[in-house]
Amino acid sequence: MKPTLRRVHRWLAFGLGALWLSQALTGLLMVFRWELDDAPIAAPAVPLDLDALGERIAAIDAERPARRVVQLFATGGVDGRYDLYVDDADGNTDIVRIDGTGRVLRTRPSGHDYAAAGFIPNAATLHQTLFAGDTGKRIVGISGLFLLATIVMGLVLAWPARSAHWRSALWPRAARTGAPRRYAWHRAAGLWLGAPAVVLLGAGVLMTFESPLEHWLGQDGTPPELATAPALTGRPIPPAQAFRTALEQFPSTELSGAALPSTEQPWYRIRVRQPEEWRRVYGTTVVYVAAVDGRVLLVEDALDAPRARAFLSNLYAIHTGEVGGLAGRLLTLAIGAWLFTMLLLGFGLWSARRRPTR
Repeated sequence: MKPTLRRVHRWLAFGLGALWLSQALTGLLMVFRWELDDAPIAAPAVPLDLDALGERIAAIDAERPARRVVQLFATGGVDGRYDLYVDDADGNTDIVRIDGTGRVLRTRPSGHDYAAAGFIPNAATLHQTLFAGDTGKRIVGISGLFLLATIVMGLVLAWPARSAHWRSALWPRAARTGAPRRYAWHRAAGLWLGAPAVVLLGAGVLMTFESPLEHWLGQDGTPPELATAPALTGRPIPPAQAFRTALEQFPSTELSGAALPSTEQPWYRIRVRQPEEWRRVYGTTVVYVAAVDGRVLLVEDALDAPRARAFLSNLYAIHTGEVGGLAGRLLTLAIGAWLFTMLLLGFGLWSARRRPTR
C-alpha cells in the first residue's frame, strides 16, 4: 500500500501545489490580518461613543439616495474602530472605517475595484474565495479536502515502524546529503506539525461548507421569534438605541458587529463578545432588536448555545488559533510557514531524485 500512497501523495502535491502555496502565504498574513490592516492608519485609539457611531451612520445614509449602511464590524486591530459596509444603488459596497468618535479614517471598495481595495483585503479575498465568490470558496474547500488527505497520507508514510526510530525520525542529523537529507527533513517536519495542521486546516475546510453544514445540523431555519417580528414601514429606531439595548443584555460585553434592518429583515442583528468566548473580536453572542419599537426579539447566548451552533461558531477560532490566545495564533502562523516549507521540501526532493547520478 505504501508505494501507492506515495504516488498519490506526490501527484496531489503536483496538481494542487500552486494553490496550496498561495493558501499558505496568504494564511500567514491572515493570522494578524486585522492588526496589519489597521497599522497604516496614523490615528490614536478612541473609546467607542455609541451616539457618535449612530450619527455617522445617519450622515452616510443621508449623503446620497439609495446609499445606506447595511452592516458594521469591529476592525479588530485598534480598539474603538469599526468598518461600515455601505451599499449603493448599483450593488457595489464600500467600507468606511471610523474611529470611536465617528471620524472617517479611510474609505475603500469591497468586492469591486480590487486595485483600490488594499493589499491585506485582497490577500484575504484570495485566501477565502480566489476572487471567484461562492464558486471560489467551494474550490478552496475541495482543494483543502485534498490537502488534508495528502497530510494524512504523509503521516502514514512517515510514521516510524518501531518506537526506537522516533528520535532519528524527528531529528535526522545523520542523514546523507542530497535526496536522502531532503527526504529526512521533509519527513521530520511532517511528524512535527502534521497532527495540529490537520485540526486547523480541517476547521478551515468546514468553514467553506458552512451553509450545507448549517442545513445538515438544522441550524439554518428562521426562529419563530423573528418570523413574527413587526414589519418595518417607516424609519427604524436609531442605531445607538438598538446597540445600547443589546449591550444591556450582556453588560460585560463589547460591540462586535451588526446587520442593520431592512424591509425583509425588520430587526437589528447585533453581535457582542463575552469575555469567555473563544473568538478574539467577533463574538457570536447575538441579540435581535426590533427595528420598529426597540424590544428584544431573541437572544442567542454563545455560552449557552446548542452543541451544533457552538461547533459552527467556533470553527473560525480553531482555524485562526484564536482559541489558544496569542500562543494559538503563533501556532497557526507556524503551521502556515510549515505548509509552505513542506511543499518546497517536497518539490526539492522530487527534483533531487530526478537528477542523474554521477
